[in-house]
Amino acid sequence: MNWNKGGPGVKRGFGFGGFSLAGKKEEPHLPRSSHTSFVPAGSSGKNQQLPSFYKIGSKRANFDEENAYFEDDEEESSSNVDLPYIPAENSPTRQQMQAGGGSDSEDDPLDAFMTEVENQAAKDMRKLEEKEKKSAKGIRDDIEEEDEQEAYFRYMAENPTAGLTQEEEEDNVDYDSDGNPIPSATKKILPLPPIDHSEIDYPPFEKNFYNEHEELSSLNGTQVIELRQKLNLRVSGAAPPKPSTSFAHFGFDEQLMHQIRKSEYTQPTPIQCQGVPIALSGRDMIGIAKTGSGKTAAFIWPMLVHIMDQKELEAGEGPIAVIVCPTRELCQQIHAECKRFGKAYSLRSVAVYGGGSMWEQAKALQEGAEIVVCTPGRLIDHVKKKATSLQR
Repeated sequence: MNWNKGGPGVKRGFGFGGFSLAGKKEEPHLPRSSHTSFVPAGSSGKNQQLPSFYKIGSKRANFDEENAYFEDDEEESSSNVDLPYIPAENSPTRQQMQAGGGSDSEDDPLDAFMTEVENQAAKDMRKLEEKEKKSAKGIRDDIEEEDEQEAYFRYMAENPTAGLTQEEEEDNVDYDSDGNPIPSATKKILPLPPIDHSEIDYPPFEKNFYNEHEELSSLNGTQVIELRQKLNLRVSGAAPPKPSTSFAHFGFDEQLMHQIRKSEYTQPTPIQCQGVPIALSGRDMIGIAKTGSGKTAAFIWPMLVHIMDQKELEAGEGPIAVIVCPTRELCQQIHAECKRFGKAYSLRSVAVYGGGSMWEQAKALQEGAEIVVCTPGRLIDHVKKKATSLQR
């Protein structure tokens, strides 16, 4: 430590002159006028010496020494890569290593982690498959057994018609934009329960109303064959009646004949010549003829004769005659013919077919009708709903 008396460029007071260490060369004193650490312009920073005030026992590290310091850090950090992998606590890899009795330095941690992921994915897939199998069987996973409410809803979903009777069921009919009912495309018709007619006591009734005319009785077998060939008739069966050639041979009364003449019939058609005598005799018959050949009138005229021979309808009784048709259009056509010829005896006819108003048809049946022209499905529906019966 030196004492400075002060002077131009030098402050008064104590100053440090520098220290020297053993084995090192003492540095020369700097000029007193240079009391700063900044390097003047034009001087070399490498050879420029700093004041002794900033040097305490050692030289300042040069640029190469600083680089060496950072290079040492890089070497230390690169040496850490060679350290063994230690997984974190409670990690899958740590648990696997503990279960295996220790870690193997040769195993790749990434491979071990991927193996653990694949095992977990396989477990999840097995759980998902088991859940799908249980759901397909209707078994829930959250509870062991379903309660009463869940059992009730499941039963109602499986049995939508449970608790309903035939009387409570309604006939669902769809309507188009014009308000016309649209019949269902496919409807399964359930038949009526079978009936043992031997247990029912039916009142006796007449079935045969045919009396052969004298002109027909005089015909021999050859003439009958020639007459059938002339009418283009082919008949098969046990002793069929001889074909008629005039309305007078049928034996109809004046009321029915008046309505027939009013309908502009002059003589019977071939199907009427052979079919009317068979139907009046009360025998079963299958008649086949072309459209417009008079098949409808061939069974309506004998039907009216059978109806008029029986007693009148009473309240709550069903029809005496039932005509079953395959289609709605044919049902409407036959219904119009029945109304025309039924006027002769003031008989009532009702058309019952699918697509019509169920309520109006049921009301007409309950009021009573001697003739019912129907399609089979709708008639069965009305019988099940007890709108009518087939006891007559």
